[in-house]
Amino acid sequence: MFVSVTDTQDFQNQSRTTYEDAPYFLISSCALFLFGLVAASPAQAQANSWELGPLLGVNFDEAYLGSKNNELLIGGVSRVHLSSLPISLNPGLEFYPGVDNGSLFVLNFDVQYQLEAETVKPYVGAGISWARFAPDGGSSSSDIGLSLKGGLVFNPASRTRPYGEAVLNFSDGTEGLIVRGGVLFAIGN
Repeated sequence: MFVSVTDTQDFQNQSRTTYEDAPYFLISSCALFLFGLVAASPAQAQANSWELGPLLGVNFDEAYLGSKNNELLIGGVSRVHLSSLPISLNPGLEFYPGVDNGSLFVLNFDVQYQLEAETVKPYVGAGISWARFAPDGGSSSSDIGLSLKGGLVFNPASRTRPYGEAVLNFSDGTEGLIVRGGVLFAIGN
């Protein structure tokens, strides 16, 4: 999930070195992983499966990024499928290594509704995110946004499940499109 911030120019005019953000990214990654473990443990009794995997995507929200370039994103995602409902809990983390004049990472939490199909598993969902932008040489800023998404999980009967999705994000009166995909590795049943 990706969110927009109203004043990109302020971000670009501030200075901060990106290596200072490495501890924040590492701490956030560890926190997300631990959250997935903690959330999955109580849910295991009521969950059919739990999945974890990497993701790769492209963000087309030029207004936030402050440039005409589409930005590559990398990250990870966890999914906990509840057996009593066709719903999945979906926390994730994204990092944008190529953002001009700084670094950006996003924590998100989505809820997905699984649709019925045989060879692919379509889903729709909505969620909330928290984004942190750390400009080179300046103080960081954060923002909260909402998203709507839809996607397909391929080979749903396998323990290795590729997926692709499109996400529309809303924040501060703007909207952005992200296309991303990855591979989910089944950890639970």
